[in-house]
Amino acid sequence: MSRAKIMFTSLALGISLCILPGISFAETYTVKPGDTLWKISRDYGTTVSNIQSLNNLNSALLHPGQQLVIGGQGQSPAQPQQQVSRGLGRVSTVLSFSKSLLGVPYVSGGSSPSGFDCSGYVKYVFGHFGINLPRTAGEQYNAGLKVSSAEARPGDLVAFKTGGYISHVGIYLGDSQFISATSSNGIDITSVHGPYWGSRFLGFSRIM
Repeated sequence: MSRAKIMFTSLALGISLCILPGISFAETYTVKPGDTLWKISRDYGTTVSNIQSLNNLNSALLHPGQQLVIGGQGQSPAQPQQQVSRGLGRVSTVLSFSKSLLGVPYVSGGSSPSGFDCSGYVKYVFGHFGINLPRTAGEQYNAGLKVSSAEARPGDLVAFKTGGYISHVGIYLGDSQFISATSSNGIDITSVHGPYWGSRFLGFSRIM
């Protein structure tokens, strides 16, 4: 084979390799109805904060048809995935930080250590770790993946409903305990199924 033919064959082979389906340097994903950042991060073996960073997202809200950059050489959702976004160390760190704010007073509309309301507190805690949540209790609960009480794990959100709307949100600690900003005691730990909250309990939602 002549030198010119060898060079042409090599070039053609290189081009064909570049355009083979499935070989890419930036995996993208089209958001479907019901998707959450947590679900997508689990399916692709990445983290919520990484997807937010790659796409300059300031919240966990998504809309169908939205194009997301997942990262280089993403894995197929059909393959078994490791839930790398939920290490025990990470959850423990989030919960420890949430408890460090115990006793901070309740302030309507508050979102800083000088005073919190319930959703302001949840947003502040998770925002400290690069997880940007919406501002209201209802939006925060709906931004995550709904899980049953049997599936609930420390670090999940727990929401309560009063008069037909989501009126309170907190962070689940495990063993039926959660931490939240209450109007009576400020940042406080209490039972999900206690006399007051038990009758208002709505459900759990996972955002990391």
